[in-house]
Amino acid sequence: MSNNQNDGKMHAPGSFVLALIFLAWFAVVYFTQWLALSKNWTVY
Repeated sequence: MSNNQNDGKMHAPGSFVLALIFLAWFAVVYFTQWLALSKNWTVY
């Protein structure tokens, strides 16, 4: 009988890791563009 419970450790599949990398990249690009736009556009 095999034990497939991983002893309470989290096992992240490759697609989950890729999704986290994409979300981190998106957040960095989003805030970089937001800062660049805030320097060019003046809000009164």
